[in-house]
Amino acid sequence: MNRPPTPNAFLVGGVESNALGSVTASPYVRAMRPATFALWVILTIAEAASILIDGQGGAWLILVLSTLLFIGVHLQFWYEESERGRHVHQALDRIRGRIYEDDTTGLPNSRHFVFELRRQMMRSVRNGKGFALILTDLNGLDRKEELLALPTVGKALRHAAAEGDFVAHLEGSVFAAVVIEDRDRSAADKADAIFAALASVIPLERATSVRPVVSLTGYQGELEVRDFLRRAQRDLLSARTRGASGGGPSFGARALGAA
Repeated sequence: MNRPPTPNAFLVGGVESNALGSVTASPYVRAMRPATFALWVILTIAEAASILIDGQGGAWLILVLSTLLFIGVHLQFWYEESERGRHVHQALDRIRGRIYEDDTTGLPNSRHFVFELRRQMMRSVRNGKGFALILTDLNGLDRKEELLALPTVGKALRHAAAEGDFVAHLEGSVFAAVVIEDRDRSAADKADAIFAALASVIPLERATSVRPVVSLTGYQGELEVRDFLRRAQRDLLSARTRGASGGGPSFGARALGAA
């Protein structure tokens, strides 16, 4: 669910050529090397002729700068082909991915969640196909228990969600799932499955003190992400209140379009 790595023009098409891990240059790099060399030779000859014929002192500066630029470009080409350069690019790709990934659970984080929610809202307005937001929480965990439970909760929710649904970790013990209602399973059915998955990760010895909380909020055509999220947060708060009072599982809106 994470963003794919950004392709690099210098490494696209490169493959490992031997056991030492060197990288075969891409066609782009192989074409640019002779082209930059030819350009530098032409520029050097032109500037040298200008110096000899006209005696222009400024041409020396141009000649030196063009030579330094040529050396810098070819050093860059060499670095891109080297093993160290490959590792640097891989590290940068991992950093780009981590911007949108939660380190604890491996799921998309809140930033990625907002992008996906906005995309689903635009898609719903465009084609009229509804969706719902499921928020989950675990009431009764202390901070240490919460940190230990997060990876297990994330894995359970991901397995309970359908293939096309989007699951993310927002903050603390709060997770979110953007689900699409289809012919086989309604959004309420998916919320029931997620509630069961959430309840299954609670240890038996804590079953009476830790309560799973699930809220279901159908999209009603809000124009702003924050408006929809405010309504979803109110549904989650209502579900927490019912769970704390012993009322069992609560859903903010049992069906798409429900008030």
